[in-house]
Amino acid sequence: MRALFLPLCATLLLPAAAQAAPDPWEGVNRRIHGFNALAQSYALAPAAALWRAQVSAETRAGVGRVLANLGEPVTALSAVAAGDLSRAWNAARRFGINATLGWGGWHDAAAERGLERQPLSPGDAACAWGLPSGPYLVLPLLGPSTLRDAGAALAANAALAQGLGAAPVAGWQAGDAFLAYERAEPALTRLEAESLDAYAALRSAWLQRRAAACPQDEAGVAAEDDAEPAPR
Repeated sequence: MRALFLPLCATLLLPAAAQAAPDPWEGVNRRIHGFNALAQSYALAPAAALWRAQVSAETRAGVGRVLANLGEPVTALSAVAAGDLSRAWNAARRFGINATLGWGGWHDAAAERGLERQPLSPGDAACAWGLPSGPYLVLPLLGPSTLRDAGAALAANAALAQGLGAAPVAGWQAGDAFLAYERAEPALTRLEAESLDAYAALRSAWLQRRAAACPQDEAGVAAEDDAEPAPR
């Protein structure tokens, strides 16, 4: 689920320039966005504040690294599917080194040996195969995605649950998504407070961020911009 939520951390630092977006399900998406905003206000934000208040920065960072290391096999498999064997080998080595010398990832022993994280999601692999992004989606609690990315993540999660069991996979994903929210929470709060239309601002910024990672999406967005310029 990191692939669906974590991009918010970088997304919300981008200017929300006007941009055409394939959003045929906007009515439903806006309702889910509203639900997410309530969940953030009454559940996630208080939980994030408690996490920061009661857990030291060092421990929070260590937990984050452990959860990130558990995602390295997903990166490795996604990279193989995308034909990026170098990235797959990097992820496999990182997982092995951090699982042993790094105490499960508490310390990033792999980075100390020059193996930096190079995350790749199932959605990125689908992009590499040329699959179109499809409509923009807002997922409950997880936030922005596209039909392609959400479908790829769902397929990967189903495969993981079959191999490892549903409970461990769900626990890892929930923890990973919560930490992603905790990092993005200040920017999300600022966007909600400062934007006349927080939904449109988040959609525009997220699609720009996603297009930067998937060039074919960027081409599709540019084509929509040329066909129907957004009003200023």
